[in-house]
Amino acid sequence: MLNRFNVDERSRQTATRTAYFFLHITQLLLAGVLFYRLYVLGQPDGELRDIQVVLAISIFGYMGTQLYLGGILPVPNLKGALIAYGILAGLVTGVSLIAYGIPPLSDWANTWLPALLGPAIMVGLYSLFAWLGKRRIERQIEE
Repeated sequence: MLNRFNVDERSRQTATRTAYFFLHITQLLLAGVLFYRLYVLGQPDGELRDIQVVLAISIFGYMGTQLYLGGILPVPNLKGALIAYGILAGLVTGVSLIAYGIPPLSDWANTWLPALLGPAIMVGLYSLFAWLGKRRIERQIEE
């Protein structure tokens, strides 16, 4: 009843790239829907939390898997990580300041802390997964 296909490497690579393409399109469209609902329709952030969590798991799960299993993305040194952090934190802070104005310092846990801690977590996790992936590939080469 079931035919077993002999799939060559080229067919497998084409299928994999097509799946990646549709995953990225889905993620971009979902992000677009989130931005539309938040900023055009003005829906509260709390109503979209479930979609945000699913999108975050999808994007960061994909990136982590690619970093670890691929082992091909560069592992940043301390200077590169600090530059990446500065750019990301500056971008998030700048967009937030433009959109919401300068928040009071008394509300730092809800305003300044996420803008500064979020990029630090992202750069740290990127560095960790890239290092683990590189180490995994180096071990495979040694064997």
